[in-house]
Amino acid sequence: MDGAGGRSYEDFKPPHKMVREPPTHTLTIDLSAKGYKKEHIKVQLVRSRRRLVVSGECPVAGETNRWSRFRLQFPVPDGCDLKAIQARLHDGVIRVTLPGVKPQQQPPPAKTAAAAAVVGGDQRGGGERCQFLRERGKLATTLLGVVLVLFSFVIYIRYSVKP
Repeated sequence: MDGAGGRSYEDFKPPHKMVREPPTHTLTIDLSAKGYKKEHIKVQLVRSRRRLVVSGECPVAGETNRWSRFRLQFPVPDGCDLKAIQARLHDGVIRVTLPGVKPQQQPPPAKTAAAAAVVGGDQRGGGERCQFLRERGKLATTLLGVVLVLFSFVIYIRYSVKP
């Protein structure tokens, strides 16, 4: 395959394995035989698709325009803490750690209206008050818009119909 700038690419699939040890998963990719360095490798997390993409390219030893490249994609396991994913390169082996979410990191379940009424009694909760104010603000904005349209319409009629 020819690439930009007269480069010739040699695609390959490096040996790799995913070890699942709940709650942590570890991905290892062996690049030691190809001579990859840190600056040749890219590890990306595609949050929207919950995918981990590991790719890289480096020049083939002794060749001027021949490059070796790879691209691997892995699904991120359910229950994985996306913010805590780490990747390390040591002796040509990439080790990506995908730790599980710790119990205290999981968001608390949302209160239902019935539970809020029992806890708060007849008083409005903080979230309900904010929603009430937002709805009230929307109503005021809508009313102002209607008044402006009617005023503009009256002005238009007055000047278009001349006595």
